Amino acid sequence: MPADPAARLPRATTGPVGEDADRPSSPDTARPGIGIPSSPGNLLMTVPEGASLLRVGVRTVWRLMADPDSGFPEPRRIRGRTLLVRSELLAFLEVETPP
Repeated sequence: MPADPAARLPRATTGPVGEDADRPSSPDTARPGIGIPSSPGNLLMTVPEGASLLRVGVRTVWRLMADPDSGFPEPRRIRGRTLLVRSELLAFLEVETPP
């Protein structure tokens, strides 16, 4: 049997996001010392991410890394992972694209 609508408790009212004192108004206020940099410096990327940035296959990136005459940037090996520097990949892309 359904409850009497008059006996129900009123619904809780909430204000717009940011007016609640228990939660911050934006994600940056939770950790004000940590922010997203406006310009990505030397960010490290995995090989599949680098292949996506260059718009080539992962195998092509591995082959470019293996060929010393290709001029491909030197990969970094950190804790068993092969990482590429984003700015070096972009510089390689600028060199390789025809005008």
